Amino acid sequence: MLATPSPTPSDEGFCNLIRTYHVSHQSRHEFTNFNNLKDFLEERVAALINGNGPQYLAILNFTEDDLLKLESSGLRRELPGFRVFLDEENKTAIIKLMPGIPHEVAKVIFEEIFLGERARLGLPRNIFVPTGSGRYHFSDGLSKEPDASYKPQTRKGPGRFPSFIVEIGVSQSWLQLRQDARVWLQKTNGETKVILLIFLNIAAGTLIMERWQHATSPLPRKTRSGSLFVPEKVQLVTYDNNTQQVTGDPLILPINLLLDVVPSHVPSSEISIGRRELLSNGIDLFDGLQ
Repeated sequence: MLATPSPTPSDEGFCNLIRTYHVSHQSRHEFTNFNNLKDFLEERVAALINGNGPQYLAILNFTEDDLLKLESSGLRRELPGFRVFLDEENKTAIIKLMPGIPHEVAKVIFEEIFLGERARLGLPRNIFVPTGSGRYHFSDGLSKEPDASYKPQTRKGPGRFPSFIVEIGVSQSWLQLRQDARVWLQKTNGETKVILLIFLNIAAGTLIMERWQHATSPLPRKTRSGSLFVPEKVQLVTYDNNTQQVTGDPLILPINLLLDVVPSHVPSSEISIGRRELLSNGIDLFDGLQ
């Protein structure tokens, strides 16, 4: 049984991120010390694994300095795995829990497919630089960690953003996953061009993938966040493990959006992940979770 939710003030520390990510009071925690944070995260990840808890949480009164202290002391490794979206001004973090094996299996299987298709097209190994889950800082003081990311090797220096981001969700996290896509597309000065959302519903036996990009029509306009870049879902691919059927294939990743400079010898304008690969890897994914 879950402990009583950590007390959270009604106004102090509350920011737009909590509203945007629809984090309930029960899923908020006011940071006071490491042990209380650990207890809170362990309770919530257990609830998530058991199918009765959300993947996204909010930590109040939490700054980047607190996060850096956890990392430099090695204490972050003692916590359940998570990705962080940090609002330094409001001292608030949105935490996305990574529930162990399901999350990692989905990530590894996709990376194998992606890198395999890159090799099949004859693209050099170093043409995409895997930048993992490193934290990126936006101009408005926010910072965020992806599940996986890839940067063209032509982009040098720490201030450049990845062109391709992967975000993985489980349980009932579609709403928040889609918000992650919007954040990356709106806050990276147009450098992040493709987002792949991977949603794994173990109970239903389904794997859903959405590709998001900048809208090309109508012309760019300012959104409520002040960004000129309008995020848009452009593809939906589904694998149903109950029937072992794939719909919406092939999964398309446009090479001209992944790279700043496309080599002239590339035989195709896209990385295309077809039904056979999607079916085989969908079966492998659910077999790996048994």
